Amino acid sequence: MIISFKVGNYKSIKDPVVLNFNASGLSEHRDSNIHVQGNKTILKSILLYGHNASGKSKILDALSFFQWYTVNSATEKIDNTKQLLEPFRLSKQTKNKPSLFELTFIIGNVTYRYGFELDDKKVHKEWLLEVASNERPLFLRINQEFQINHKNFENADGLEKRTRKNALFLSVSAQWNVLKAQKIEQYIDKIYNVHGIDDKAYRDVTIDLLKNRKYVDLIQKFIKKADLGINSIDVLDIPISFDDIKEKVPEELRERFKETFEKRKPVTIISTHNVFDEDKIIDVEPFIFNQAESEGTKKYFSLVGLLILALNENRPIIIDEFDARLHSLLSKSIIKLFNSSKIKTKSQLIVATHDTSLIDREVLRRDQVYFVEKDVYGATKLSTLAEYKPRKETPYDKNYLDGKYGGIPFIGDLENIFSDEQETK
Repeated sequence: MIISFKVGNYKSIKDPVVLNFNASGLSEHRDSNIHVQGNKTILKSILLYGHNASGKSKILDALSFFQWYTVNSATEKIDNTKQLLEPFRLSKQTKNKPSLFELTFIIGNVTYRYGFELDDKKVHKEWLLEVASNERPLFLRINQEFQINHKNFENADGLEKRTRKNALFLSVSAQWNVLKAQKIEQYIDKIYNVHGIDDKAYRDVTIDLLKNRKYVDLIQKFIKKADLGINSIDVLDIPISFDDIKEKVPEELRERFKETFEKRKPVTIISTHNVFDEDKIIDVEPFIFNQAESEGTKKYFSLVGLLILALNENRPIIIDEFDARLHSLLSKSIIKLFNSSKIKTKSQLIVATHDTSLIDREVLRRDQVYFVEKDVYGATKLSTLAEYKPRKETPYDKNYLDGKYGGIPFIGDLENIFSDEQETK
């Protein structure tokens, strides 16, 4: 489980900000919205609110970059780091300084704190600490100088010499079969990172689960319970071979395209709806899903597979633009799913959203709601609803829109701008 994520000097973030899953002492929803792990109480979900360009997506981008760099820095040429790694550019003090990333998390009963500082040329610092009865370093790194605890980070002898200046020692260690490094890298790699607008990228996960007997009934129930008007949903393989279409593919691309085609053969999703004779169901009518169903239904279908696997496999899931094309009640049901006391899971949910109806005391604790805004210097800052100490009977959503918690835009009068423009013509 994630305990916290820290990022600094990255895109709109200047000074380090922290997403903290450690539950505060609030009494609300203690039997549902928090997970107890030893002496720790950890939040099951966090929601980020803020106006457009406040930095919500940048925080989630940072987590995505941290994940990508941790998993790939030892095995790939990191040529596009410069494009992905952008320091805070509105300050002289940060423009040429490294960016900071740190994740604190639990695997089994052990807590780890792993982080690094880097720019587009090299890793300046890297550290991995293990917390059992006390915190101890497994390795520390400053540039290309390493201190390695060989007793507790076994089989890492000599790997510092194999670590390029722009590669992470953890990633190299995992590549060379250091078991503890592999376990940590696998945990980080299993974080689902989803952009809520680009839902088609994740639809294959749901399609694969629909082909698996173990999950068919569960997916059908998820679809029916969402009140989408769909009676059932199925996947049909399209009887087509690569030879049928290869003439339409440029010759120089055929080998690569064939490999992709064979790996992921085309399918058609079929949704069925009830047919009525007055008030009686007399039949079902099949529809081609992509043609007949709404964009919101398509997004929900794409998310269902990820949500099921995240819950079943104890994987964190991060969703940007969470509310895009989803009804508020459906979004709220997904939040409740992760906060449920009935479901045995260590999965966690982080979402960025504008849907103020989700700021609901019946659903969330006050420390689960984060507000994101920029200061006068253009730097992203974080605060939580709990910091404002609102009374329990306070209408949180109304107060948020009234500007009492920050994180909202102060928009000028667009009507007058347009009318003034017309008068000058």
